[in-house]
Amino acid sequence: MILTGDAGERNDEEHQQVRAAMNRLRDNKAEQSTGARTVVALADESGVTRQRLYEQHSDLLNEFKATVGCGPVTPNAEALQRQLAQARAHNQELAAENAHLRGKIRTLSAVITEITHETSGANVVVSMPRRHPAR
Repeated sequence: MILTGDAGERNDEEHQQVRAAMNRLRDNKAEQSTGARTVVALADESGVTRQRLYEQHSDLLNEFKATVGCGPVTPNAEALQRQLAQARAHNQELAAENAHLRGKIRTLSAVITEITHETSGANVVVSMPRRHPAR
């Protein structure tokens, strides 16, 4: 469907309003909505109904949904990301230590086996013949 005249101008004007609203929401500078990064807030911020957003401006709506998570991160999320990074670093340290200790275990097992074989001859008890023959 090709829009001409007033309908086309209205669509272009709404397109600009939606684009401006997307930028305000992304920059946390909402003027007419709660500032939440939702389609409802985008509709409120742009002054365009959700139905028109879905029907006439689906390209902008898809762009908004794709970029909605790319804005400033809340302090709780930042703290969780720091904790996750620390946990991953600690996990790598533990994995390296585990590999080092497994290597030591292999070495010590080999040493124990070698010492056992070397001394096994000395541990053999040979029975001595009796001095008195059995009666």
